[in-house]
Amino acid sequence: MKVAIITSGILPIPAVLGGAVENLIDYYLKYNHQHHLHDITIYSVSHPQIKKHKALQSKENHYEYIDTKSLWARFGARIYAQFHKNECYSYKLEYFFEKVYKRLKRKNFDLIILENRPGFALKLKKRLNTPIVSHLHTNMICASDEKTKSIIRATDKFIVVSDFLKRQIESVGIPSRIAVVYNGLCTENFTSPNKPNNIREALGIEKNDFVAIYTGRLIPDKGIKELLEAFILLKDHPDIKLIVVGGENFADSKNQNPFIESLYNLGKNANAHFTGFVPYNKLSSYLSAADVAIIPSHINEALGMTCIEATAMGLPVIATNDGGIPETLVGQKHILLDKNDNLVSELAQAILKIKKNYNSYIGNKLDPRFNIESYSSHFFENIVID
Repeated sequence: MKVAIITSGILPIPAVLGGAVENLIDYYLKYNHQHHLHDITIYSVSHPQIKKHKALQSKENHYEYIDTKSLWARFGARIYAQFHKNECYSYKLEYFFEKVYKRLKRKNFDLIILENRPGFALKLKKRLNTPIVSHLHTNMICASDEKTKSIIRATDKFIVVSDFLKRQIESVGIPSRIAVVYNGLCTENFTSPNKPNNIREALGIEKNDFVAIYTGRLIPDKGIKELLEAFILLKDHPDIKLIVVGGENFADSKNQNPFIESLYNLGKNANAHFTGFVPYNKLSSYLSAADVAIIPSHINEALGMTCIEATAMGLPVIATNDGGIPETLVGQKHILLDKNDNLVSELAQAILKIKKNYNSYIGNKLDPRFNIESYSSHFFENIVID
């Protein structure tokens, strides 16, 4: 099949700047290259680091880049915004789409896949007769308003990352045009070796300390503030430390805002060590320095890749019991906490419980449902529209 993939319009493919969705796209593109399945064209924002990337040598995957950063591109986006109001996304994303469309319409594709941008289907369906599959990584179809119904009508099939997300979308009224394809994890990047101490040494953490780790964006919805407050409650346990991996957004972020400043202030009294942004290919080194992973999210995570990454490294997990997170922890050693007013104290208690009974919580490993082969093969099986 001749397939077009329209990416989010924010981060580039290959995923040189990270991004969960972008890494997942890389995984199935690599699978397509290895198995010679489809003739795929990927439309992505450009970035200097991709120019000599080895993925661009693929005969199966063809990469086309849209300039969104140059002065001329930003000027064009501003002009576009003056004449196009009340569209589905921000003017920058809609401008990215229009630039993609100018290229895409010249080619006769058999299928168009939208990566986490279901709203693009509205324009595509009016202009082309090509079938559209929307691959949703977050809960973007959750309201029963007219625009949502229009997106549903314009989309031939949805692929979602969890049963939770499928139920959420079905509640809006989508019939059986939904397939669940669990995300995959690259086992080459996430294994459970004998734990090295170089990360601990670099952060000033002792070999015998009990170390918890948080990996993710430093935003209120992720529960990082409550986690730091829980560590303040543990101040009488100086051997319990926290590693905080991540920034406000992605690699290009400057990590300067009042919320992050408040987190650093809390961290001074919480035995916390902030690493800032860490490239995805180095994340496993930080996980291997920890004894437990904590995911205290406030929002309904569509799936929870951080849980999958942690269990692949053999770590027990403390997480909030909501969204797709429980699906990732079936058969794993974990503690699930309800999102309520007692979350801070319950986080502290859960940390102490795992520390005290650590031998009962070790031994996690990657669930076969979440390996790269399973994810990629199921993805390509499900892009077929019956």
